[in-house]
Amino acid sequence: MSIRTRLILAFSVLLALLLAVAAVSLQRLEALTATTQDIVNFQARRAQLAQRINQHAQAEAILLLNLLQTTERDERVKLYAALDREIAASGKAVSDLDMTMLSPQMQNEINQVSDLRQRYSVLLQETVELIEVEGTASARNYFENRTHKVLNTLLFDTQALEQHLQQMMQSELEQLKLAADQARQRVIWLAIVALVIGALLAWFIARGIVIPVRSAVALARDIAAGRYDLDVPQGQRGEIGALLRALRTMRDSIASREEKILKLAYVDPLTNLPNRTRFNELFEARQATDIGALVLLDINRFAPINNALGHNVGDRLLCAVATRILGVVGTDNTVARLWADQYALLLPGVDQSTATALMKRVIDAVRAPMLIEGQLLDIEVSTGVALYPQDGVDSTTLLRRAGLALTAAKRRHAVLEFAAHWPDEPSPSQLSLIGEMREALKRGEFVIYYQPKLHLATNKITATEALIRWRHPVKGMVPPMQFIPFAEQTGFIRDITPWVLRQVIADAAQWTQRGLAVVASANLSTLDLMCQGLVQDVAQMLAESGLPPAQLCLEITESALMDQPDLALQHLHELSKLGLKLSIDDYGTGQSSLAYVKTLPVNELKIDRAFVTAVDVTPKNAAIVRSTLLLCQELGLSVVAEGAETAEELAWLVNNHCDLVQGYVVARPMPLPEFLAWVEKFNVSSAIH
Repeated sequence: MSIRTRLILAFSVLLALLLAVAAVSLQRLEALTATTQDIVNFQARRAQLAQRINQHAQAEAILLLNLLQTTERDERVKLYAALDREIAASGKAVSDLDMTMLSPQMQNEINQVSDLRQRYSVLLQETVELIEVEGTASARNYFENRTHKVLNTLLFDTQALEQHLQQMMQSELEQLKLAADQARQRVIWLAIVALVIGALLAWFIARGIVIPVRSAVALARDIAAGRYDLDVPQGQRGEIGALLRALRTMRDSIASREEKILKLAYVDPLTNLPNRTRFNELFEARQATDIGALVLLDINRFAPINNALGHNVGDRLLCAVATRILGVVGTDNTVARLWADQYALLLPGVDQSTATALMKRVIDAVRAPMLIEGQLLDIEVSTGVALYPQDGVDSTTLLRRAGLALTAAKRRHAVLEFAAHWPDEPSPSQLSLIGEMREALKRGEFVIYYQPKLHLATNKITATEALIRWRHPVKGMVPPMQFIPFAEQTGFIRDITPWVLRQVIADAAQWTQRGLAVVASANLSTLDLMCQGLVQDVAQMLAESGLPPAQLCLEITESALMDQPDLALQHLHELSKLGLKLSIDDYGTGQSSLAYVKTLPVNELKIDRAFVTAVDVTPKNAAIVRSTLLLCQELGLSVVAEGAETAEELAWLVNNHCDLVQGYVVARPMPLPEFLAWVEKFNVSSAIH
C-alpha cells in the first residue's frame, strides 16, 4: 500500500476507536445522569416526605400531651390551633408521598400509615372532646388506654417508613457509584485498547516508511560522497519506490555531470591537453626528491595572427603547436595548456643541459612552417625554464620563476631563458614596504629631494634632478632603490609619478617666479611612458602652475623606449611639441645606440655612472665617454655625466668638454628649502669669481 493509503487507514481506525470511546462514555454518562436525576427527583423527595410525616406525628403527640396537662381554656385554644396545623401538614405530607409513584411494597406501607392516621385522628378527636366535656383527667385516662397505643404504632410505622426510604435511596446511590466505576473502567479499557492499536499502527507505518527512507538517506549520503557504483534497491512500489527511482536517476545524472565537470576542470577543451589545475596536481604528485624542469612556452605575436586570420585559424594553430610539442617530448613528459597561447611542460629527471637540448628540439619543431586553411604560417616562440629543486619546490614558485624567465626571453628577443639568471626574491623588509607604499602616499610620507646639475662652461647650476624619498615614520629615510623597482613591478608607479610631476612642476614654478633659471628634471618609468593620458596630464599641470615648458625636463630610460617603441616614440613627439626637454637616462646600459637615439626627439643624454666612475684612470670608460661626447656634439645633444664623485673625474669631464655634471662632487640631493638656498649662494659666488 502507498503511504497515503496507510495513513488514511491508520487514521480511520484510530478515529473509529475514538468514536467508540466517546459513544460509550456518552451512553454511560446519560445513564448516570438519568439515575442521578431519578434519585434527586424521587428518592430524596420521598425520604424527605417520610421524614416530615414522622416529625409532624411527633409534634402532634407533644401537642396532645400538652393539652392533657393544660387546665386553662385559652391556652388550650392555642394548642388546638397548633395541633390542627400539624395534622394538616402531616396529612399533606402523606398525600404528597402517596403521589410519588411508589412501588407496591412501599404503597402498602403508606396505606398502612394512612389507616393508622385515620384511626389516630378519630381517637385524637375523642380525646380532645373528653378534655372539654369531662376534663383533662378523664381525657388523660382515655389517651393512655386507647389513643396512646395507636399513636405509638403510628410513630413507629412512620419512622420505619422513613428508614426504609433512606435505605432505598442509599442502595440506589451505591448502585449509581458502582455503575460509575464500571463506566470508568470501560472507558479506560477502551482508551488503552485504542492506544495499543494506535501504537501498533504507528509502528507498522513507521516500519514501512522509516526503514526504506533511512536506506534512501544512507544511499543519498553515499552518492554525495562520490560512491556512484552502489546498487539502488528495486521492486518497491508507491512513494518509496518513486523515491528510490528518483535516487537512481539522480545518481546516474550526477555521475555523468561530474565526469563532464572533471573533464572541464582538468582538460583544456580546445587542445585536449591538461589545464593549469591538472598540471599543478600532476606536479604536486611527484616525489619531493625528484629533479626536473618546468618550462613555459609562449607563441610570439599570436594576437595579431588571431586577429588577422580569425579565431578559427588561431584555434587550429594552438592545436597544431600542441601536437608538435607532444611529438617531441612524448608521453613520458607532461604538456599542458595554461591559457591563451601559453603552454607548460613538465620534464622530470632532466638537468639544465638536457632541458636545453630537448627544448631546442621542441622550438625547432614548433617553428617549422605549418599550413592552416591555405595559410602558410611561420611562428616564433619564447620559453622560460625553471629547474627544481634549484629554483623552487612548489608549482606556484616554479611557474612564477619560469614566467619571469619567459618575460626576459621576450624582452631580449631570445628563444630560451633560465630562471636562475633572473632572481626575483625580495627581502621581507621590501615586501613589507610594498604593502605600505599606498598608505604612505595618502599620509604624505613621500618627499622630493633635488640634486643640482653643474653647467661646466659657465660653472653655474642650470638644472636639477628631482629624486623621491620616503620619510618612513618607523624605518626613517628609505632610499628609492628599495621601493621604486617594486612600485614599477606592482604598477603602483602609476600613482607615484603623477604626484612627483605635480610636486616638481609646482616647485619649479615657484623658483622660476623668484628668478632662478634652473630646469627641473623628473623621471618617467616604462609604465608611465605607455600611459595614454600622460601628455594630457603633463600639459594640464603646466597650464595650472604657469611653469614654462622649457623649464621642465623628463628623463626616460632606454628600456622604456625598447619595450613598445612605436607608442613610446608617439608620446615623446607629443611631449616635445609641448616644448618640454627630453633626456635619455642611464645611457649605455641598455641595447640602444646613437643611431637609434638620433631618431628620437630628445635634447639630452645622461651617461650612466658606470662609465663616469674612475673615467680619469680607466681607458675603456674614457673611450666610451669621449666618443659619446663627440657624437652628441655632432647631433646637437647635451650630455650629462651622472655619478661624478671626485675632483679628478670632474677635471677630466671639463677637459673633454662635457656639458653638465651631476654627482656628489657637485652636491648631494637636498630638500627644496636647502636646495634653493644652496643654488642661489653657489651661483652668486660663481659669478663673483
